[in-house]
Amino acid sequence: MFKVLAVIGIVIAALILIFLILLNIILFVPFRYKIGGSNKDTIYAYFLLTFFLSFIRLRIYYKEKMGWASLRLFGIKIFDKEIPELIEMLEEITDKLSKKDKGKKTEGENAGEENTEDAANLEAESIPDIDTEEFEISEEEAEEFLNGPDEMDDMNSVEKNISFLSSLKDFILNIKKKWYNFKEFINEKLRQWDLTKKYIKFYWKVINHPSFKPTLILFKDVCLKMLKHVFPRKWRMHIEYGDEDPYITGKVHGYICMARGYFNREIDFTPVWDENRFEIDGYVSGRIQMIVFLSVAFKLFTNKHLRRMIFLIRKGGKIRGRK
Repeated sequence: MFKVLAVIGIVIAALILIFLILLNIILFVPFRYKIGGSNKDTIYAYFLLTFFLSFIRLRIYYKEKMGWASLRLFGIKIFDKEIPELIEMLEEITDKLSKKDKGKKTEGENAGEENTEDAANLEAESIPDIDTEEFEISEEEAEEFLNGPDEMDDMNSVEKNISFLSSLKDFILNIKKKWYNFKEFINEKLRQWDLTKKYIKFYWKVINHPSFKPTLILFKDVCLKMLKHVFPRKWRMHIEYGDEDPYITGKVHGYICMARGYFNREIDFTPVWDENRFEIDGYVSGRIQMIVFLSVAFKLFTNKHLRRMIFLIRKGGKIRGRK
């Protein structure tokens, strides 16, 4: 009995140890990326992402209007496809997921969607997308219509009066309809203005809240920390530039020489005289650690000023159209 319990305890301890090792690997071992390319002879670019001694390796490559993408796990090829084939595969996956979501909908929702789709289709069918010949009038038909006999000449005085009164009635009804549309337009603009005033009042209250400034400072610090962490640590570049006017080339080269200290020797600038040219060849590389993202997320989650701002915004959700 004790031997069985000892074996079970050893297995559980081994599983816990393996889990902790994997967790530390995921958190502290960095993802390494490399981005490079050139536009000298042929335009090409690539993106490489590796993790844990290249056990996970993602590579995306582009050259001469064609791209490839490959993924390997522990040296095993998961996929190696051209970009159009990869896009088709992703579209198939999304279609399958969307079909599953549609299958979960109720019959009432499906019926409502069918009605709206039928109405949209009928409306689309009733309005032609492009002009066809049946809607066009030739010059001969227009001239014949203008030079043709007038119907008013064949009418007597009573018929003319009736026609005049009917046209006057249509004109008055048309004015009434336009006035109604104008009033609706004004009312809609007034409703939009009332909503805009509520927006302004709400966000003015948010800006004047005591926690607004500390929250901005927090986001500034977080963004700077993330940019510093993600920013490339190594780069090697060779840039050739020039203009047909040597004066412009020399002026640009002078500005670059003044800022040479910021680039060190990793970037080589070569001026080309009497020729329009801008060619670049090189790469940048860096690393990303998951522990940094988790520490930033924990810092945001535990900040009281940010929680107060989120509570204030959620409290004013009805103003912004939420229920």
